[in-house]
Amino acid sequence: MQLCGPLKLGPFVVDADGRLTPSTPERFPSFRIAWRGHAVEARLTAATPEGGVLALNTVLGRVRSTGRPEAPETLPRQIAFGAMRMLPETLPSDWTLSLLPDHRIRIEARYSLTLPTAAEDLLVELALFVLRLNPYLDLLAEEAGIEIPSPAASGGVWPSGDGGFATWGEV
Repeated sequence: MQLCGPLKLGPFVVDADGRLTPSTPERFPSFRIAWRGHAVEARLTAATPEGGVLALNTVLGRVRSTGRPEAPETLPRQIAFGAMRMLPETLPSDWTLSLLPDHRIRIEARYSLTLPTAAEDLLVELALFVLRLNPYLDLLAEEAGIEIPSPAASGGVWPSGDGGFATWGEV
């Protein structure tokens, strides 16, 4: 069933075929989900006549920090940094790994989209991202002793950056 014409729905314009385009170029839609205790953010970061870019990112964990070499955390910290040095070689080519100043480990992926796009296409990219993420979460948690980030709660709502809100939930 086709719609009568373009319809504004939150941060999107929905065309007659139900496909989505950001409604205002300066306020891109975003939302977050929880995957295995990690907050995953999805944000449409660019919209041009050629298409858009979907950015997905999450914090994998945090390397324990200490200034004392004799501290009990020293060995797990060395193992964690060793695992981090190996990660870039194993990541998909369109993923970026970074170590933030507070020792959180962040992964970001960017995917090109044709605009307008179907909601299913956005969800497929998100699902593929979190499924590809699993081996890295396992490696860092089990082998390197990286602390898993703890979301404020397993349920709740917080601002999504575009004036709306996103629901925290398990995929």
